[in-house]
Amino acid sequence: MILHKNCEADLAKDKSLPTDSFLVSYMNDDLLCHDIVRSKNQVEVFDYYYDNSYIVKSIKWTEGIINPKSYDYTPKESKKKRK
Repeated sequence: MILHKNCEADLAKDKSLPTDSFLVSYMNDDLLCHDIVRSKNQVEVFDYYYDNSYIVKSIKWTEGIINPKSYDYTPKESKKKRK
């Protein structure tokens, strides 16, 4: 899942990112681009970019510290009806 497409590399220093996020640096039409993505592992990230014909330069962990289970969590409505 791509969280930020074609962003600044400094965005990877954001502590509010989940711990399963990566900063991907890749070449796109002779330009160095950066994305922040979520994945279980770096192999999945590499495969995605390779399959889409990008030249991957690096894949690094972000500095996020948020548990992936609670990242972007929105509480669900209670099943009990309120009176």
